[in-house]
Amino acid sequence: MGYGDIAFKNEDYKSAISYYLKVLDKSTSVDLVYPYTPKPYIKPRKINQDSLAATQKDTVRKISPVSPMEQYVTHQVADAYRLNRDYANAEIWFKKSVENKPVDYPYERFWYGDALMKNRKYPAALIEFDAVMSEAEKKDSTYFKLAQVKTAGCYLATDTNYVRKEILIKELDSVFNSGTSTFAVNYYGDASTVQFTSGRNSNTVGDPKKDADKAKYTADIYTLKKSNDGWTELKKIDGPANTEMNEGAGFLTLDKANYYFTRWSATNKNECAIYLSKLFNDKWAPAEKLNDNINLEGYKSMHPALSPDGSILYFSSNRPGGFGKMDLWYVNIDEEGKPAGKPVNMGKLFNTAEDEVTPFFHYYTSTLYFSSNGLAGYGGLDVFKSTFNSDSLWSAPKNMGAPVNSAKDDAYFVMERSQRQGFVTSDRKDCADCGGTCYKVYALDKEPNVYDLAGTVYNADNNQVIPNALLTFKDIRGDKEPFYLITDSLGNYATPLEEGWELYIKAQKNKYFGDAGNISTLGLTESQHFVKDFFLSPIPQGDIVIPGIEYDYDKATLRPASKKILDDLVDFLNLNNNLSVEISSHTDARGSDVYNLKLSQERAKSVMDYLIEKGIKAERLIAQGYGESKLLIPNAQTEEEHQKNRRTAFRPIKEGAIQEKW
Repeated sequence: MGYGDIAFKNEDYKSAISYYLKVLDKSTSVDLVYPYTPKPYIKPRKINQDSLAATQKDTVRKISPVSPMEQYVTHQVADAYRLNRDYANAEIWFKKSVENKPVDYPYERFWYGDALMKNRKYPAALIEFDAVMSEAEKKDSTYFKLAQVKTAGCYLATDTNYVRKEILIKELDSVFNSGTSTFAVNYYGDASTVQFTSGRNSNTVGDPKKDADKAKYTADIYTLKKSNDGWTELKKIDGPANTEMNEGAGFLTLDKANYYFTRWSATNKNECAIYLSKLFNDKWAPAEKLNDNINLEGYKSMHPALSPDGSILYFSSNRPGGFGKMDLWYVNIDEEGKPAGKPVNMGKLFNTAEDEVTPFFHYYTSTLYFSSNGLAGYGGLDVFKSTFNSDSLWSAPKNMGAPVNSAKDDAYFVMERSQRQGFVTSDRKDCADCGGTCYKVYALDKEPNVYDLAGTVYNADNNQVIPNALLTFKDIRGDKEPFYLITDSLGNYATPLEEGWELYIKAQKNKYFGDAGNISTLGLTESQHFVKDFFLSPIPQGDIVIPGIEYDYDKATLRPASKKILDDLVDFLNLNNNLSVEISSHTDARGSDVYNLKLSQERAKSVMDYLIEKGIKAERLIAQGYGESKLLIPNAQTEEEHQKNRRTAFRPIKEGAIQEKW
């Protein structure tokens, strides 16, 4: 068994399993099982795993005593199968270990449930996770929380609403998936060239003659070009990235001047770092390991990805200061492409006590894709997305659903600009060569996103529908011509929308003030149905006071605060561009009639001049001063009452036909 422990520690799980199974084989001679003498292995009675209650009530069942050694070895075999990603055998052996009731592994049922989940046996897995939560609730918060997340994942996996019917996933052929493993596809400067990491016989080794057998177990980075004949021109990546060490997860900047990639340590397999190679005079400079703002000795930093402007580098790391294992981090990048300042953990919105890895920032939708096994998912690592919105906030990560995600590990998700094609790496398919599962690359084909808009136009005073209202749709960026719709007899309208639109919409009807709003399909990652209602207010009779208009004492000069208020009136007149209005100014009763009339006329004209300056046509405006002839409070006594008389107002005086033009 000592040999099994050594192999297990060295992560040689296939050899470890072989040694451990010899310990449990009663026909094996004692001298091969140092340092323990095994007892004959007695197969446990089969348990009905579909009913937890029946298992718990089976108190009369007699179990043969199982030694601590056998409990230990059974657990190690199960764990070795799990770590080798052979979940079919992991399920069998964790079930045996659970039946052994090992004292040293009180939450073995969690890992049994995990294996069931990865084998898509979600109802059976739910039984195990429920038992773990019941046992761990007051004893072990870590396992309780883990079981909670797994339970949520089981329900997610059986929810048909998360099946993305518009997405097709297909395993790529041997041009990509050749050798022992292929993963980490990314675009290499443009959508027609990709890079990926693969273990192949042609990989770089120290001595090609002596180390030829080691080549396929190392990782090199390759490129492929897309043409009418498919993906061709396979070659190792240009520059100094590929060595006898393991490289992977690279990122080429948009200007093709900086190349970031991951390289594993030659002396410590639990350490890897992010390197940078720069292009000078069409030649790649020797790769440089980035400083400890990204790489810390003894820890992993990997999976580089940049923001659109190249100023922020996202990466995953298990460096101190995180929430658990691998976390997502970011760091500012200087003009030389090197980290400037300390890295920042992306926080608990993204990171959990488990692993968050393989970030990819989609430029054109401001969306960060990454993989996690600490958020509710289908079994292993799942792909999630979060969008950076106009309020400079990240949305809550959303599971990408099936078929992007599977019961196994799904990572290294990338997508080109139009969101029609992409790639994901997965071990969802059993591998005959290794006995477990190996990473393969899958192509993603996605139908175009579909957007549409519908709504109703209402009377704002009584919520009655308004038929035959005109809706005008204007492209904010001016790239497309405006278009128009008329509401039906029920006040409804509907229209399809295109991807990447930013629309200003206004609703109008004679005898009503208009209403307006905005709709945008820019940066969306999924199809969406929009609903936008409009509320039109009937045009009232009489003056509409413009509150807060102030002038300098004894002058007609508008104060800055008044101009801000009048800007709202400009917007109103632009919206209701079929209206002509009278701008009126009034004074209180103090002062002579002649003086007040003159001052009010000048003040009304100053308002009109400001509106014309802001683009309102002069023929739509009339300035009229009324002095003290229209007092709201004829016998005003207090300053507050005098202020009400000193007002500026507007009044619709003419309503033209609503034109389908701007």
